[in-house]
Amino acid sequence: MSKKYIPSEEYRQMLVRDGDRRFQEWHSRFLDYQRAYREDMNKRRSA
Repeated sequence: MSKKYIPSEEYRQMLVRDGDRRFQEWHSRFLDYQRAYREDMNKRRSA
């Protein structure tokens, strides 16, 4: 079985896409957390 080498530009694009995907996952979790935090703070203020 011979190794197939990926051209560096193609590899860079794969890394960029993976980074974008990971950032989107993190960012959506962060926004959910932020929204829940703000809702909680509003409840505490109005109570």
